[in-house]
Amino acid sequence: PLSELKIAQAAKSYRMQEKLIKNISSLLENIEEIQRMNSDILPNRLFAGLSAAQMCQPHRNQCVQPFAKIRPLIVTAPNHNLMSCLIQKSMSTVMSAIFCYLLREKEFIAAGRSILREYPDIRFCEGKNEFKSVMAMERGLQSNGPQFDKWKFTMVTREPVDRFLSGFIDRCIRVGDSCFGCGINMTCFLEEELKRAAKYAYGDSHGFWKPKITMEDIHVFPQNWRCDMGTFYDRYHFIRYSNDPSETLLEDLTPILRSQNVSESSINYISESLRSGRTAHSTVKSAARVFLENRIRHSPYLMELIVRLFYYDYTLLNYPLPDLDTLAEQKAFQSDSTM
Repeated sequence: PLSELKIAQAAKSYRMQEKLIKNISSLLENIEEIQRMNSDILPNRLFAGLSAAQMCQPHRNQCVQPFAKIRPLIVTAPNHNLMSCLIQKSMSTVMSAIFCYLLREKEFIAAGRSILREYPDIRFCEGKNEFKSVMAMERGLQSNGPQFDKWKFTMVTREPVDRFLSGFIDRCIRVGDSCFGCGINMTCFLEEELKRAAKYAYGDSHGFWKPKITMEDIHVFPQNWRCDMGTFYDRYHFIRYSNDPSETLLEDLTPILRSQNVSESSINYISESLRSGRTAHSTVKSAARVFLENRIRHSPYLMELIVRLFYYDYTLLNYPLPDLDTLAEQKAFQSDSTM
């Protein structure tokens, strides 16, 4: 059972999150400064004429390589032979809460907990179902051989531009991190993250120095670097993030839960919880998000940087690659039209 202090801390956190949602909404609707800092004229593509796949051919050495190692965080529901690897900006706190609920359903509800309001510092299952690697999970649960083969590995994935924008807005605007001196300039931040990721991947694969991972990095670096994916890629079932949980998120999650003998009442509780609101960090409906997404998705230069940083997230996680040539043609047409 939780101590009275822990219960009070959770209640306080839930109240603060409700206030935070209102404050963030106000902050991200006041976008004059964001527009001012993101209105510079953008350059043309560096690799004009090359498709995303051509640009990222290994011999060109222009795109960040896959499977660099970042220590994962894994949550488990051993009663259902089910695990999920958590990735920041891909519903990590929500998935942690879902797996806590699956493990301790009655206690979770009796304690007045909410799937959308669990935070890392107040999580109900802290230390009870968490592991720092697949091998640590296997050892800790004493599950190996045929028993280990029964486990279903899951991971929530997110379309790379969508995840990058969420990370940038969260860390550089909402939290106010320095973002490598870029502040709220998205172009500067994307350029810096590409450089840092390239150095990290090279250092990881060659045993050389690599940058120390920052909070900004952990919210942006490629998804395929997590989850011991270089070893266990074929074991993972990918759950596609969707801003509206009624779409791909529940479409992918529900059959996985059923396959592991999660009851229909529990599945309904999870579904209703996800549909009931949004987390305190959600930025998807803000004016700032709309402005920045329009800027990045319509810029051949910025989208080229995105592809160079996340090429293997696109290909390994089954997201369609952007058509960089079409973007360049659209930009040229718009330029001609304004002359």
